[in-house]
Amino acid sequence: MDDKRPFSDQLMEAAGRVEDLSHDELARLLYKAAVRLRAVHVVGVRLEHVPVPAYHLLRHLAQGPVPLGSLGSRDMETAVAFLVSRGLAEADTDARHLAITPAGREIGEIADERGGQDAQEDRQ
Repeated sequence: MDDKRPFSDQLMEAAGRVEDLSHDELARLLYKAAVRLRAVHVVGVRLEHVPVPAYHLLRHLAQGPVPLGSLGSRDMETAVAFLVSRGLAEADTDARHLAITPAGREIGEIADERGGQDAQEDRQ
């Protein structure tokens, strides 16, 4: 289902025709809904603008942790502070790498844009 409609519309439509959905399609929709609910639980319902540098960093983090030492510019420091303060990214225990959180994956549906293997591993 490569649908450009908002996810809530897709989910409502699918609920009306659940008998017609394949197992894989139903599993994908349920997984996506669970990720969104987890994000709301962790972050709360706070809709706000994500600054462009923070969003680009978040997309980069979706590919894997990023060394904090490589983020030297003032814009990147601000982006890191924004993401961490909102629970969208977190530093590891040694504060050497920054990683995306489940709530961060939800912003812009980043979870769906990752490669198939990464998404498959997360579902298991």
